[in-house]
Amino acid sequence: METVRAVIIKGRKPGRPRAVPEDIEPVVVDLHERGYGYRAIARILNSREHGINAHFSCIRKTLIRLGKVKGK
Repeated sequence: METVRAVIIKGRKPGRPRAVPEDIEPVVVDLHERGYGYRAIARILNSREHGINAHFSCIRKTLIRLGKVKGK
């Protein structure tokens, strides 16, 4: 019973970190509004300047979560 209380007090683990950090999200939105596609944005973020290893589906999911594009 004591371990259950300890887990409730501590909360859950934060989970898997996002592939696109929150501080890079404005860059993703800006590139999308300029007309870049998901793959092009991923290629730009994977460059040495940003150093983020993001797949194009991560870019798509980020834009859907931010409400910039419609999901299925």
